[in-house]
Amino acid sequence: MPTPMTLAILRLFANLAEDLARHSFPEHSVHAYLFGGCAVHLHTQARTSSDVDVEFSYEEMINSSEVRLVLQALPPVDYDDPATGPSQLVWDANFNTTFGPLHEDYRDRAVLIEQVRGSSVDVWLPSAEDIAVSKLGRFAHVDVADILALLSLPTASWERFRSLAKEAAAYYVGPALDGKISYIGKLLNQTANPL
Repeated sequence: MPTPMTLAILRLFANLAEDLARHSFPEHSVHAYLFGGCAVHLHTQARTSSDVDVEFSYEEMINSSEVRLVLQALPPVDYDDPATGPSQLVWDANFNTTFGPLHEDYRDRAVLIEQVRGSSVDVWLPSAEDIAVSKLGRFAHVDVADILALLSLPTASWERFRSLAKEAAAYYVGPALDGKISYIGKLLNQTANPL
């Protein structure tokens, strides 16, 4: 059963697809890859967020600036969260995957979660490990908690995460990631082997 937040996320993309259809965008021409708190929520059904972080890719001949204009005019989606009450989802216009570490092949591991016949927008969810890698950049308390939640999933792999993170670190322009990766490993080990 989808959570209210999951339904709100999908509604936001449906609204985007409806607006793009009015601009004659072809079917399945816009690929939306979810990141941030919304991606963590879709993987774990925990953690709420008020903004949607998305990386878009496009089929040939698509005008990406036209998509950005449509996004700017798109209204937020209201929904009732069982834990927090009345909530709202908005696009994060400032989100950009180049600001943080991300493995270059993340799209190969992403799962298609929404593809509607006639819709121009396909929605993809990157793997738990790829989302975790993307959170190594800022590495605030909430990011550490998100990484631990993602890597605690039965389908997630510490070894895969560490490998992807080390590969991403080779071309990431921010601070070194080795210490952060080791820290996550220690926290996971403490969780698996409590005193």
